[in-house]
Amino acid sequence: MRISRNRCQYCRMKKCLDTGMSHEAVRLGRCPKKDKPSRFNLFKISSNENHDRIDIDKQIKTEELILKIHDSFMAANKEFHALTCRYQQSKVLEVKCENDTKILCSRYLPAIVHFTTIFARDLTPFKKIDVHSQRNLVKQSLLEIAVIHSLYWNDETTFGKILDRFGYIVDILNCEQYGIFGQFLLDMFYSVQKLKKLELTDVELSVMAAMVLFSPDRPGLDIYKNTFLLEQMEDILCLALKSQFAQNHDNCEQLFTKIVEVLINLRTISGVYLEIILNSQIDIVDVS
Repeated sequence: MRISRNRCQYCRMKKCLDTGMSHEAVRLGRCPKKDKPSRFNLFKISSNENHDRIDIDKQIKTEELILKIHDSFMAANKEFHALTCRYQQSKVLEVKCENDTKILCSRYLPAIVHFTTIFARDLTPFKKIDVHSQRNLVKQSLLEIAVIHSLYWNDETTFGKILDRFGYIVDILNCEQYGIFGQFLLDMFYSVQKLKKLELTDVELSVMAAMVLFSPDRPGLDIYKNTFLLEQMEDILCLALKSQFAQNHDNCEQLFTKIVEVLINLRTISGVYLEIILNSQIDIVDVS
């Protein structure tokens, strides 16, 4: 009985089998058209493979960016440490008056400017922004990055080792008595405490600092030159931070929501104090 007219008619399957054809293929012949994979299915498979490859490439690039941001953050911390060493040789004093808060801020803010500049200039996307906008981004993010950065040194009992490094400790209960600088330190302290409760890693802090730095809605930016790049970086950094939360925390979505709330609060603090502090004529007597 002939099963298929399309089977091998000459060698009775022997040569075909020797060359690697399956017994079923030789015996039954060509595959019916209805069983053949369509071109559409082949294209669909190829498309999915390409999509997976794109996702993998995107993930690799994101991880490389996270590593670079963290390396830049830590390198800037070393520079910050070197800059503050000169104050650690003197006796640590307690802030007792408004003049003390002015001295503290006059030491602290230049160090934060230096830290932020070192951190920013080592990031490739930041180098693609025009110089005028770079300066604006650094200036507008100073106080927000100061809060995030201080978590790296934070010691709850003395309002942070970050302030000890400048030769002062602060009693939070008395800060309101010390004018605008005292009020700034008080608000900064409360923001640090909120962030501290979230138990973020150094890597997460560095990505968060980058999010603040690359904010696309800062005043004074050239919207035609920089908007697309900054918005793109904002999206990438949000995904990067979420990926870190997914790896390190159980409550990923809730944590990101809390981070957004903290960032909004930091923006408010910056809006209140930044221009006042930067434009203040600080008439101080530095007794150190």
